[in-house]
Amino acid sequence: MSFIMSHDYQQQQQQQAKSATAQMNLNVLSCLGPDFDKQTVFNLLSDSNYIESSLAQSITSNLWTSSPSQWNHTLIQEAPVYTPRSVMNELEPQSPTSAAIKRPLSDVSNRTIVGRSLTNNQPPPKLEFSTPVRSSISDLYNRVPSSIKRSRLAPTFLASTLSHETSPPTKQLPSVTSTIDTNERTLEIALLLKEHPDCSCVLVTLIQEYQSRFQKPLHVSELYTMKHVIDIQDCGGNRIARLLPAFRVRFDENYIHTQLEQPYCIIHCLKNFIVNPDLDLPFIQISFRTFADNVRQLLIQHNGSMPLASFPQCYSHNFESLIDHDDGVPVEHYISCIKDIQIVTGQGVIKKIQFSHTPGTSFMPTLFDTSNMHVDTCVEVQQRLQQFSREVLDLLKNQGSHCRLPISKFVSTYHQYFNRQCRVADYGFSKIIDLLSAIPKSIQILGDGNKRIITITHRCQMKRFTNDIIRILKNKPQRSMSISEIPIEYEIAYKKPFCVVDFGMCYLEDLVNEVKDNKELVLDADKGIIKLYRKERTNLEIYATGNFQQDVIDMLRILPDFSIPFQKFIPSYHHHFGYQCKVQTYGFSRLIDLLEELSDVVKINEDKNGEKIVQLTSTMIGHAILLNIEQLIQKSHGQLKLKDLRIQYLQVYRNELNPEDYGLSNLETLLLTMIDKFEFHYTETDISISIKESNPIILQLTKNVILTLMLSQCQLSFWQLKQDMLVHFKQDITLNMCRNELRNYVEVIDQTIRLTPPMIFAYNVVLLLSPCDGRMSYDDFIVEYQRQTGSSHLLYPTDYGFPTMLRLFDSIQLVAQVRGRRNFKIIILNPEFRLGRYTHPITFTTPITSF
Repeated sequence: MSFIMSHDYQQQQQQQAKSATAQMNLNVLSCLGPDFDKQTVFNLLSDSNYIESSLAQSITSNLWTSSPSQWNHTLIQEAPVYTPRSVMNELEPQSPTSAAIKRPLSDVSNRTIVGRSLTNNQPPPKLEFSTPVRSSISDLYNRVPSSIKRSRLAPTFLASTLSHETSPPTKQLPSVTSTIDTNERTLEIALLLKEHPDCSCVLVTLIQEYQSRFQKPLHVSELYTMKHVIDIQDCGGNRIARLLPAFRVRFDENYIHTQLEQPYCIIHCLKNFIVNPDLDLPFIQISFRTFADNVRQLLIQHNGSMPLASFPQCYSHNFESLIDHDDGVPVEHYISCIKDIQIVTGQGVIKKIQFSHTPGTSFMPTLFDTSNMHVDTCVEVQQRLQQFSREVLDLLKNQGSHCRLPISKFVSTYHQYFNRQCRVADYGFSKIIDLLSAIPKSIQILGDGNKRIITITHRCQMKRFTNDIIRILKNKPQRSMSISEIPIEYEIAYKKPFCVVDFGMCYLEDLVNEVKDNKELVLDADKGIIKLYRKERTNLEIYATGNFQQDVIDMLRILPDFSIPFQKFIPSYHHHFGYQCKVQTYGFSRLIDLLEELSDVVKINEDKNGEKIVQLTSTMIGHAILLNIEQLIQKSHGQLKLKDLRIQYLQVYRNELNPEDYGLSNLETLLLTMIDKFEFHYTETDISISIKESNPIILQLTKNVILTLMLSQCQLSFWQLKQDMLVHFKQDITLNMCRNELRNYVEVIDQTIRLTPPMIFAYNVVLLLSPCDGRMSYDDFIVEYQRQTGSSHLLYPTDYGFPTMLRLFDSIQLVAQVRGRRNFKIIILNPEFRLGRYTHPITFTTPITSF
């Protein structure tokens, strides 16, 4: 009777198991792809023969409604199946009723989730291979950890565990090892073995392939817990892992289209091709342009995507073999330098080469493992990462061989170079690899496994090379040099030999071609010249630069040694003139570029501490001394005795006037070189010095030229101007006179003479003041000027090349003058330029602002 009851119970249990299989969550089969046979899977998981081959069946939760009195533990036949360690460590009761409870998923790390490598972009498999219970409830005590037995919770825990409550537990203790993880690993091992002939593989090779494919550790003891899937036997001194025939038949690809993504090219590689777990690729030396074209052809043959691990085999099949060179460039880095091609991490950890805009789904790499972060990404952490990024770049440039460093040596090298430890926790990480992966814009991680190395990204390398070349070109007079001179000039400038491989390229030509699109450098391939890019400046900016040149002389002439530190130039300029120095007014973006444009006026040197010093050139020092002496003579009421010159010069300018510094024997000889500016009055006891007065003929000639140009809309050809001057004023002019004596008032462009920007402003002043009897208050002038021009802004002196209105009106004193102070200022036109006395009609227009 008891035997009949036992047999009926087994049949009932099998029928409930089949119904439970039909109701199982289909999410566990999502990894098998869209074309799998559901009925085959159900039969696979519920077949009685499959149970006999050690694959467990799922028990539904409706068994909890049965009474404990119906359980006959002595009559239940137990299958002699090995129970995995993960099941033995579970703390919940392993009764038939409790086996039906779906255990909560344990926290799976990011690496476990990402480390799946299945096709069709399906979620990771969740097949549950539950092991049948091999012991009764009374044996549960033996499976409780000893730490719990010794604790105070042991009596309570065991009592609650061994109780025969019929209601399902509402809360479970967390599992030590997730059953889902074990089942996923079992499926991965099975699918990996299916790739080998006869579904058999040497145990050591199987572990290496698994770690290379999924980048997860696998211990040999874990394989011995999968006896329901694989069989491990000794054969000729080697342990062979073989997929069980029963398991192999039911996972035939004809029924379930499940296969792992291959880490190698199935077109050009054999089926038993073994991928090096360290992804040890060659270091090559090949023209970058040729290499880039070949890689694009390979990607087209592979439908836009190909594994990186087998790239040398695919490349050698179509082109010449890639030879490993000691001083070559890593092929992985060389591929990443191609603009329209990228290396991404697809499903799992397989690196793939693909076009940057591959149609369809593209797999983007995970930058870093956020599961290992201990703090949230905040502003402080980002600032630390930026500082760490700069430190790593500095370390690679100065300590790494060809700007490369193995990750295994990074911590020790960092400590040796910076004299402090690299604390990963300070940046919110627990692993050094995750910290390095958090700065992908600065460094690139090459290879895999234990041979991973870090190097500088191609973008940072090109920026670094550009900055080095710019620094070299700025010391060149013409701001240009031949491309072939780069190695020599680099060694002179940086005191170390130039190596193209340090910048991630094989040849200098390829390196230069990569920066040809840079906005700061211009490459002339026909002439083989590289030069700095300079924006074409307008005529107004060029004229304003000439005014700035006079400002620099005026500021430096009163300073000791006619020099000033570069860092103090801007504040000293502001203090001396009372307004800011805006380099944009002169067509530049940096002060250093503006000063280098004035190479005939100032020179930039470095002192013993490496600080930049701005100093007048030897020619301009003589001009500065002349201006200083003129100022001293004006303070002395027009005349200054020679014997008092040195004393007053030292008192005012705090700098001794030594003719010996300029190669002259005495002070009188120095002054004789300025005879065109000074007059000397000899007496019996001393020599008096005075300033020569302006030539009135030249002054009148200048006024006549300006007036003639104003009557002709501010410009004329030279021959027309010469004829008008002869007809109206009986005066003759030459081109040299226009370039020298009249250079502050007119400009010579080819054979055309036109007024300078401030004289064009004077032309506008004449137009406004002539109808008003030649005078107008300053405030009314500003308002009327804006109204006449129709401008939306007030009068800007920078529109005419001067920083302030005072400087602008000072430059047109020959035409108009400002009298008075503050609110009582008035503009008065000189009599020669009052156009009312001309009887014939004249239409006046201005080239800059039209009325």
